[in-house]
Amino acid sequence: RGGGGYQGGGGGGGGRDYKPTSALSNLILADVTANFRFFLYGIDCSDKKGGLIDSRRRRAELFMSGLFDEKKGLLKRLNIPDKDRESIKRGVFFEGSYCFASREIPGLAADELPKYLVVGSKEMKGTDAGLPLSDNGDSLQVVHVQPYTKPSIMGTVKSGPRKSDEVAMDRRCAACTTMFVNLEALLAHCKETGHSPLTTSEVAPANKEVFLAYCNVALQRAMGERMARWGREYIEPKNFKEPEDRNGRKLGVKVFRAFSCEFGLHRPNVGGKVGKLSLTLTVDLRAKLMRTRSVLEVICNDQDPNKVNLSPSKIKDEKRKWLNEVVICTYDKRCYSVIDLLFDHSPASKPVEGLGMSHADYFAKKKKMPLKYPHAKPLVAVMGRNQSTIYLPAEFVCGNELEPRLKMQLPSIASFKPPERHKAIEEMKRYLVPGGQKTKGTGGGLLPALGIVLGSERMQVPIDVLPLPVIVAAGVKVPEKSGGMWAPILSQANFNVQAGQKIGLNVIVVYNKNLERNYMRVYDRLRDLVNKFNSYYRFGNKPHAVVKAGDNRDHWGSVEKYFGGTKIPPNVFVVDFSLPPRRAASDPAYSVVKQLLGRYGYLSQFVNFNTYDHGQPRDEKKSSIILQGVARQVLSKCGVRIWWVAVPKSLPLPAVFVGVDVFHAPRKYDPKEGKRTAKESVAAIIVQILRSNDPKNIPMVEIYSETARRMAGQEMDLGEVMNGVVSRALKNFKVNPLSCIVWRDGVGDATISQVVQQEVPQVRKALNGGRVVGTGPAGKGPARPPVSLSYIVCQKRISTKFLSADGSRGMPAGAVVNSLQGPEYATFYINGTSPPYSTPKPVRFIIALKDKELRPCSISELTWALCHDYPNWTGPIKLPSPVQMAHKLAELAGGFLDCGESLNAEAFRNKIHFL
Repeated sequence: RGGGGYQGGGGGGGGRDYKPTSALSNLILADVTANFRFFLYGIDCSDKKGGLIDSRRRRAELFMSGLFDEKKGLLKRLNIPDKDRESIKRGVFFEGSYCFASREIPGLAADELPKYLVVGSKEMKGTDAGLPLSDNGDSLQVVHVQPYTKPSIMGTVKSGPRKSDEVAMDRRCAACTTMFVNLEALLAHCKETGHSPLTTSEVAPANKEVFLAYCNVALQRAMGERMARWGREYIEPKNFKEPEDRNGRKLGVKVFRAFSCEFGLHRPNVGGKVGKLSLTLTVDLRAKLMRTRSVLEVICNDQDPNKVNLSPSKIKDEKRKWLNEVVICTYDKRCYSVIDLLFDHSPASKPVEGLGMSHADYFAKKKKMPLKYPHAKPLVAVMGRNQSTIYLPAEFVCGNELEPRLKMQLPSIASFKPPERHKAIEEMKRYLVPGGQKTKGTGGGLLPALGIVLGSERMQVPIDVLPLPVIVAAGVKVPEKSGGMWAPILSQANFNVQAGQKIGLNVIVVYNKNLERNYMRVYDRLRDLVNKFNSYYRFGNKPHAVVKAGDNRDHWGSVEKYFGGTKIPPNVFVVDFSLPPRRAASDPAYSVVKQLLGRYGYLSQFVNFNTYDHGQPRDEKKSSIILQGVARQVLSKCGVRIWWVAVPKSLPLPAVFVGVDVFHAPRKYDPKEGKRTAKESVAAIIVQILRSNDPKNIPMVEIYSETARRMAGQEMDLGEVMNGVVSRALKNFKVNPLSCIVWRDGVGDATISQVVQQEVPQVRKALNGGRVVGTGPAGKGPARPPVSLSYIVCQKRISTKFLSADGSRGMPAGAVVNSLQGPEYATFYINGTSPPYSTPKPVRFIIALKDKELRPCSISELTWALCHDYPNWTGPIKLPSPVQMAHKLAELAGGFLDCGESLNAEAFRNKIHFL
């Protein structure tokens, strides 16, 4: 909207003369010791009526009390020393309905289960009288245990022959969470404590999901022993920077370095051959932002809160401003939804229920965090666990939403360039390798104590830099040097369409009433830019009609009134010159107007005058560049192929490209429901046809799109939906394809096989079903050859990075890695972009299926080519255009009240209406 373009790219070139042949990844090879094992305990929690306890927090309270309580816990009743209890606790990881343990928990051997740890009443059968008794009838029982070792697909550790009286051992203690530097130290420890070394035992291999789950919860514990947790990452609370603007003024935010670490399984390429499946640790650096001004400082406008008296109108304004907003707590970095601001209470006046003390006393005595302004109002009421209300001092919370001006600067203030990222990865590597945690926790480093050993070097991988695909814009080939941005070439494009072939668009201009003086001047400029392309569509000298609109209801109300009471001509195109109220970055009426126009199949283009005032531009050149982008969007929405990208000639044509993505709206606090709720999700499916490799034969796009309403958070079970959309698209296009490539976004490693089994048969059914066009009913014409199919999963939210050997540079756009394979499917990575302000972020593409007829076709080269085909951005992007368009459509429909159900798919055939 308004030339907004693609939001995930930028800096596509990244130095096109830079052609590295190898790269240093942020993956560290890891392994487990020969006698590695862990235990999985099943847990059953019931309330006094026998029903399951849903609250994970309550389950954890029962488990920890039953096992580690200092008076009646199981380990205390077994007379296990305090030091050993702490060591056992360090290796126990509670996960809700089960728990992991690094070794068998005393008293919970397989032949001792099931066993209650906490009972709801003294009369419960089969329980020990000394068990902890819950105060509300809840009980917890450990029902079974299964010991595991590493997955069999990781291979076995080869060892030499042993005599009958010999055993193999690690340098780990079997009774406590400790690893020793040598055998002598281990034996000395065992002699002193009476413990024994960990020796070989036969246990079942875990599947890869359970194994990785254990490794990662252990990793989170290891990081949490030295760092503060913030979401899924870990930070050093005292290590942050406060960015400044060009005039040296602070921007009002703190930027923290947040470390993200995760274990995975990869098959590294060794000597040109795919090696064995290995455990790897991915270490990455991200940015976390927090405002420097608290809610109290914002409300009091940085004045002394004890002296500020707020008027009733000010209180009303502040309540309206903060209600339903998300705030972040400064001491534990948790986010909460604001329910209310209590201006009739302060932390000192509001008691904590059940504790007999005020909130000010609670923070001072319990949390050791005395308040600077204990009597300052308001108190912030937020949504806590299980829909409960908790109260936080306003000086301890900050707003989580950033102003538009700050959001625009995020790439420069919240990104890390390759040298900084490289240095941080090395820091974290030194911390996690054996010996890195010398003083924290019993037994030193947790990971080696559990039998997880990290290598000392990061993985290096070979790199291929794919050449720029052939890109032709109005007969002009884009040169290699312009491969990162070819907008300047497009500005001179002339399609030379004959007058008799042109279609005049009946443009209806909707303008904000505050743009009365300048909107026609801007229309004239936009008209000239559209018509300068000399393409199949053109704007009239004057708009067909103009609609004066206001803000919010007055905006969409004016549009609805016009289209509901006026005879509308054909070939309508709506241009909306919007001016969002209060200088907001986006117009609240945008989704409502888009939904209204989408119902009737009318194309539309928003131009946001808050983004740039084209009526009174400070910089005419900048305004022209933006409006040139708008003009290209207008023609692209009409179906004009502004530029053409060559695909590998080995791809059988006609080809069908399918892009699939699902949009999930964030949860928000609903005052009516009294809890945070999520809007329904929306799936979008794009079907695009490519019939020829000659740009002269395909001046217009062939595209069909639909959306589907889904339950909130539902990503799977799209098979039938995809079948219907692909079937209707092929019927509309009257094409018998020879190949089909599906790019599916939003699928994690654990669910790839599930979506392949569910969606691929349905897509095949759509491709090969029905009658053969032009040959009569099925069975009466020539046999229809089966359509060769490939199904690729796109994973863009990954932490994998590739840097130069010295860490000083990122990889250029087009860098592809084929040597880092996953456990089951062929995999490749592509750097779609290479921004100058950050480290390039590759996308992982997993080829879940590829028919043998497509073996000659390089899926990576095809994917890279289509990364240049997204009509909303004149440069390469991270994803191939079909799936990026699906993402854009799903996001648009997700903002509609009806989740896109009213979109007129038939009217929008061959139109890219959602740009």
